Amino acid sequence: MKHFFLFSCLAAATLVGSACTTEAWYEGVKQSARNDCQRQPPSAVNECLSRVNSQTYQDYEKERSGSK
Repeated sequence: MKHFFLFSCLAAATLVGSACTTEAWYEGVKQSARNDCQRQPPSAVNECLSRVNSQTYQDYEKERSGSK
């Protein structure tokens, strides 16, 4: 489910911000997800932020390109 949400956000960001660099919209999507985490019940905020912050842009690019 986490990957589906991230994929959906990334797809939307791609359509909206096609003039932005890939890294910029990736970070924008992550910031949006962090904001969503802050709307979670207090007991879930840290876990949510931990999931959102678990992957850097460089790690994302490696995964996306298929290189490890």
